[in-house]
Amino acid sequence: MENITLTSLGIPRVLNAATTYTRIGGSRMAPEVLAAMVQGASDFVELEELHNVAGKRIAQLTKNEAAYITPGCAGAIVLSVLAILDLNKSATKNEFIIDHTHMVDYVQSIEFAGGVIKVLGSEGSRSEAELINAFNEKTAGIFFVPGLNRPPGALSIERTVEIAKQHNVPVIVDAAAQIPPVSNLWHFTRDAGADVVLFSGGKGLRGPQTTGLILGKAEIINTAAKFAAPNTTKARSLKVGKEEIFAILKAVEMYVNADHEEQARIWNAICDQWVIDFAQIKGFKPVKMELNEAGQPLPRIKIEIDQKVFGMSARELALKLWESEPRIAVDHRNDDQEIFLTPELLTSAEIVLVTARVIELAGN
Repeated sequence: MENITLTSLGIPRVLNAATTYTRIGGSRMAPEVLAAMVQGASDFVELEELHNVAGKRIAQLTKNEAAYITPGCAGAIVLSVLAILDLNKSATKNEFIIDHTHMVDYVQSIEFAGGVIKVLGSEGSRSEAELINAFNEKTAGIFFVPGLNRPPGALSIERTVEIAKQHNVPVIVDAAAQIPPVSNLWHFTRDAGADVVLFSGGKGLRGPQTTGLILGKAEIINTAAKFAAPNTTKARSLKVGKEEIFAILKAVEMYVNADHEEQARIWNAICDQWVIDFAQIKGFKPVKMELNEAGQPLPRIKIEIDQKVFGMSARELALKLWESEPRIAVDHRNDDQEIFLTPELLTSAEIVLVTARVIELAGN
């Protein structure tokens, strides 16, 4: 019987020069992580015991009081909100304050868990006084999303936590894609004082795409665990398998101990070479950027395209790259003027293929 592959399924493979988007599979697991996944799938184990042991080890690795492995970061939001609502012991204390600039799509998970979203401020209107005045007897917590482009006057996580503590209200930080730097694994909780921080396991950590992490206070995390599988509660569908627990544990261990400076040097060198290669193309203006789309220190390049000179828009170029064999995914945000390429998720051989294909299309 033949192995199941993309080829046998008739599905084109993708070279990911975009970022860790869920729609194209997130990140790429290291061989060691894949091996841990196979090991975890090979034996039976009492799942709650495995969760507890893995959580304690991840907490130690990330310098947190406690940790829990979840089915993705959206699952981490649901479980965190369920835990906070349960600890409140009040059906009416269910509002979560969110700055309107933090209103990413994933905040819907708060409502899924039974919370109510209370938006703070509006475009051009935001202050400490507005946050302080937003608290009332219904306030259950604050939901904070770091790493986005912030307008002047936006509150820092440190000041937000300080105000929240004055009102005895917990702060959830959704840091799904906020790795690197590695210090973010403990910065938001240990240093900034947030109650819990949530991460995707399938982005910068390079674990299974179906995993996530809650890190922080044991009271919230232990309560969150009661709602997830194998417990028969309203959130039983939020299940993490033993093989995924093995894999994300190995991924965290590898990430914490990795040589991040050397990895950054390699990615910067690739971006520098891309700028040199693509600067030769008429109508292209390549520029290296120090931050990725989530505001994290991951280098990538932006290519500004003069459609009149190049002969096609950025959107058209992105489509032609996607229609290549193999498909090439770039970040273009439906923009006609610019595309972005990142080396983070490409092998050395794939870097060569992506570069060659862009240059080939430039020749029309």
